[in-house]
Amino acid sequence: MPIDPDELRERVDAPLVHRESCPSTNDVARAEGRDGAAHGTFVVADEQTAGRGRTGNVWASPPGGVWSSTLVRPAFDARHVGRLTFAGGLAAAETAEAFGADARLKWPNDVVVESDGERAKLCGVLTEAVVDEVPIAGKPVDDVLPGTDPADADLSFAVLGVGVNANPAPDDLDVDRPVTTLRNEVGDVDETEVAATLHDRLLDWSSRVESDAGFEAAVDAWRDRSATLGERVRVQRRNGDDVIGDAVAVTDRGALVVDTGGSRVEVTEGECARLRRA
Repeated sequence: MPIDPDELRERVDAPLVHRESCPSTNDVARAEGRDGAAHGTFVVADEQTAGRGRTGNVWASPPGGVWSSTLVRPAFDARHVGRLTFAGGLAAAETAEAFGADARLKWPNDVVVESDGERAKLCGVLTEAVVDEVPIAGKPVDDVLPGTDPADADLSFAVLGVGVNANPAPDDLDVDRPVTTLRNEVGDVDETEVAATLHDRLLDWSSRVESDAGFEAAVDAWRDRSATLGERVRVQRRNGDDVIGDAVAVTDRGALVVDTGGSRVEVTEGECARLRRA
């Protein structure tokens, strides 16, 4: 059944903004942030009409899913924004697991389920930081604002957008890649309960990664759930310069380290696909 906003307000210890339909919950949350909304403000929609993924791809968001964005005001400067990539992915994976799904993390933070050799996407995460009043989605600050020292930049707030394919049928999700849903994996779920669980996990991980020790724990947890490390991969970057090799590590900025055989390349953006080994 659709999210019950009254019940959800009782469940979350933060302001709730509910929309039956909106273009993007991230856009709503970012507007709330500019208006001074509190840390933890939770925006949820029954449907998004213009949802988007980390690389700008359309993210299908029909009724039956949990489409949300959480506003966070972390206690660190802009150079540590990459920590939220881990926080968002881990929170989404733990939420899926809480309802019985065998969730794994594909770099940088897609939640996937594997069955019979096929990998299907269950949740998507889009982290958008607002730095020096400029929205920055899914990339290091100095990649978007050349010449900017992230240590000196003003991190106003960040938005953790998470879409969970809860109860739609996979065929209702009009995307160009294999997808699955919680309903398909474990049966019908309570969308209000999914939303409340997700919000709790997001605030927990966002708080934990503020400290160096907490972030180290997050990286370890990410590695334990990784569906990418150890694989041979191709990362298609926006500049057309693909990187092919073995995924061997992740950095504290969320970069994937790929061993190409001649060097190790840190990749900060792109579409990552696994390759069959020769």
